[in-house]
Amino acid sequence: MKIRTESDLYEPVRAWFEGVLSRRFPRCQVRAYDTSRTRLGTFIAQRALQAQFPQSGVWDIQADITALITGRRNGVAFVECKTGPIKLRDVCQLLGYCRVVRPLAAMLLSLQPPSAILRTLLCDYGRYDVLEYDDDKRRILLVRWDPDRGSILHAETLPPGEHL
Repeated sequence: MKIRTESDLYEPVRAWFEGVLSRRFPRCQVRAYDTSRTRLGTFIAQRALQAQFPQSGVWDIQADITALITGRRNGVAFVECKTGPIKLRDVCQLLGYCRVVRPLAAMLLSLQPPSAILRTLLCDYGRYDVLEYDDDKRRILLVRWDPDRGSILHAETLPPGEHL
């Protein structure tokens, strides 16, 4: 499949993300959704899941892919998809979402490597702290998507060595 737009990424990334999170949380039910066209609080209310996610009424955010993790542990996880290089403003957008929701995992995914400026900030200046979003020091992962494999390129993940 030729990927031309961000929306072309949604279904393959959704399926991959659901599989990865299902393996990470084997005792939970994991479902990933394309939530690019709806507010997260509304999405959860439509599925009558407010009891599992009591703060969802104030989650006025719109992530591309959202996974709902329910069972022994309730939580959410996000993926924001980009076709071009990930820029600092993309990090800031997802960071805002993460500060509000405090997801169990969050990633910015692109077909291309991060922009030169963002790579310099992170790699040369070691400012991985700009990716942190909660007291547990969870961080946004920057990942590169390989459409031929239907997966990410682990060797290109930033921060290096981190994974879901």
